[in-house]
Formats: sequence, structure tokens, C-alpha cells
Amino acid sequence: MPLPQRSKADTISALLKAPWVTAVIAVALLLGALLNPANAPQPVLGWYVDSGLKTLEWDNYLSWLRFNGRGELAGQLEQQLASGDSHAYSAALLSPSFVKDSDLRARDFWSATQIEKWKALRQQTQDQLAASNLYRWGLPDSSPRPARFFTSPFAGGSLWLTALTVFLLVPMAFPLERQLGHGRVLTLWLLGCLLAGAGYLLVARSGQLPFHGAVAPLMVWYGAFLGLQGWRTSLPVWLPGKARTSISLPTPALAAMPLVLLGLLAWQAQPAIANLAAGVLALVGGTLLIQLMRPAEPSVNTETATPADPQDQQALQWGWDALAQLQADAASDAFQQVLDRQPDHFDALTGLFNARRMNQDSNGWIDIAHRLFAHPASEKGQAQQVVGCWQQFRQQQGAKLPSSVGWHLVTTLTRAGEFAQAETLAVSLDHHDTRKPALQALRDALHREGLGHRAKALEV
Repeated sequence: MPLPQRSKADTISALLKAPWVTAVIAVALLLGALLNPANAPQPVLGWYVDSGLKTLEWDNYLSWLRFNGRGELAGQLEQQLASGDSHAYSAALLSPSFVKDSDLRARDFWSATQIEKWKALRQQTQDQLAASNLYRWGLPDSSPRPARFFTSPFAGGSLWLTALTVFLLVPMAFPLERQLGHGRVLTLWLLGCLLAGAGYLLVARSGQLPFHGAVAPLMVWYGAFLGLQGWRTSLPVWLPGKARTSISLPTPALAAMPLVLLGLLAWQAQPAIANLAAGVLALVGGTLLIQLMRPAEPSVNTETATPADPQDQQALQWGWDALAQLQADAASDAFQQVLDRQPDHFDALTGLFNARRMNQDSNGWIDIAHRLFAHPASEKGQAQQVVGCWQQFRQQQGAKLPSSVGWHLVTTLTRAGEFAQAETLAVSLDHHDTRKPALQALRDALHREGLGHRAKALEV
């Protein structure tokens, strides 16, 4: 039974499954940080000074603040200007209340000629804002137009920090978009922009830099990924010259990545507290939103479900802790205790698989691998874990398996969506009673994926 060659249709199908929503947005964010770094003087602020509008109204604006009980803000703006930060002028430039009050009381402090000049310059303000990249794409805190929440992430920010955030997101993007689908991932991004903008506005004050940059909104995808995981997380890894494999890590350890990025954001961006609030709200919001957006899981019959045994749970915890400390023998003993009571316990099988591999117990490892590959692995996430174990086993021991084990593994690989691996394994197996249902399941899956030509090549 020859293995069919990868066709153009297969390639298109694989591309459609790729995390292209994440990829397109990531590339656009990097280009935004590269082409619009937002660290040059803003044209509208230069115009505010050069046109004479600053001469007419700046002192009046500071007096207006103090008269309205906002003397502390007036002092802060003066300190900003003294430090060379011309964005302080945006507090007056973008204050509709000040403009309205000045229009009513203009005769109190301007001559008729000055009033006409002030009104003419104020009429030019919107055109000047439109010509200023950061203020056009960003989000001035005194003018929170909703559309700017979605464009501000593409307005500059630190290029190196944006690139680091995108790079660390790469191994998460594949499982996240594969599990949620393109639509949910895009929706998460849009909601993340709103959450980040809202977090910024919670603590930003007038005269500060408008919200911009990609790091804070990207936190929503980090939060969503962490919210989908259990106690342990498997991440895909690509090594040069080797097949794709996966590594298993405690999920709390992965939480360190977004926390470090948030710390770097607070150190790099100004104002620090406002940007940190934007990132934290997006991260927490992503973790909570995913609980509402996650795909529906198969219902479990509560009448037949077996409650977890506290003794087994404790033994499993000891086993994983021992593995983390590279104590293979102690881990093996802990997992074996669980298997003595429940021979088909999936977590204990995977734990013992890793422990014996670490201990270089070849015969014991092969035996436990066969038991793991013959496991139904029908609960959520189990098939993907078996795929990772199979890739490790195949690299060290080759692909030869007993038919009674191999056909069960073909079914598991099919359930995990690893159709090419399932087809390759099927070619190497002899006939067995489980062959027909395994091939039928693989053929049905290929038909659903639009790969009918490959399904026809499989003889049931």
C-alpha cells in the first residue's frame, strides 16, 4: 500500500490550518514599530508652538487648571516641559472643555485681533492632528475615539520589545489558533486592543503620550493561551534536521514570560504605570475571556465518571515533582504506585514513559510506551500528548510497533489531526483485528479535511 505523495491540495489545506491570523497581525505590528517608531517630535506639537497658538493660550490654560482646582496637574505639566517633553502641550491642544471656556471668556484676556487669530488657528487643529502620525493612529486620553483602540498598537512602540513579544508568542500561536480557530483568535485581538486602551485610560492623565505600541494588546493572546491550559502544557518545538517534537512544562512556569514582558514594558515605555495597566488588563482579560470563548467540550456522564483518588493525586504530584528535579527512580516509583491500582491511568502512563526514558531503561521504556500507545486517549488533550511521546519514541527506537499496539496508535494520531504520521505508520503495520476500524477512522477524517484522494489510497 504505497503512501500517496503530498499534493497541492494537501499544501493548501495545511496553509489554511496555519495560524495565519496571528502571523498577519504580528507582521503588521513589526512593520508599524519599524516604519512609525513614534519617537520623533510630533508635527502637531511643533505647529502648536510655531503657529502662535501656544503663545496665545498656554499660560491661560495653566491658570484655568488652577482656577478649577487642578493645580497639581498644572505643576506636573510644567515639570514635563522643563524635562524637554513637549507632549505636555497636548493637554491644552486636546482639551475641549478649555476650548469651550476660552470661547466664552475670550474678551477677558485677548484683543479682538487675537480672538480672530485664535479662532482661525483652532479651526486648523483637526487638520494638523490628522497630519501627525502618533496622534492620528494613537489614542489621546482626552479624545478616546473607539477606532483608535484598534489602530494604536500599529503606531510605534519599542521595536526590539515588540519583536521579543512576537518571538516568544510563536510556540503558543500554533496550538492556540488550532484549538480556537481563526475567528476566535481575531476576536480576541480586537477585544485585547479595547482592554489595553481601557487599562491605559484608567491611570493616564492629560498631557501624557497617547496610548500606542503592540506589547500591551498582545498580552490578551498570552492570557488566552494560559487560560486554556491545565497543570502542564505541551509546546511544539522545531529543531534543525529533526521532526517536530514537543516539550512539557508546568503551566505556571510559562506565566513568567508575559510577566517579564510587562516588566520590560514598564521600564521601556512612558508613562510606565499607564502602559503597565494596559498590559495587565489585557493579560487578565484574555485569561477570563477564553473561559467564555473556548470550544465546547464533550459532555461527561456524571453518573459513570470516577472521582479522582486523593492517594493517586498525591502520588502523581510526587512523580511530576521528582521528574522536575531529574530524579527518575523516585518518579518511576510514584507513577508505578498509581498504575498498580489503575493500570490504564493516562497521566501515570505518560509520567512513567518520561521517567524511564530519563533513566535510560530501554526494556522498561519500550514496554510502557506500548501500553501508552495502546491507550484510547479519548479525553481532551490526551491524543496530542501521545503524539509528543510517539515522536520521542520514533526518534530513538524507530517506527516498528506490534500491530496490536500500532493500529490503536493510528487511531490516536488521527484524532490528534496528525494524518501524515498516521498514514506513514499504517504502511508499516501488519494485519490485525483493529486494522479495519483504524483505517476507516483515518479515511473519514481525511474526507472531512477535503483530502479524498488520500483517503481513497487507503484500503480498508
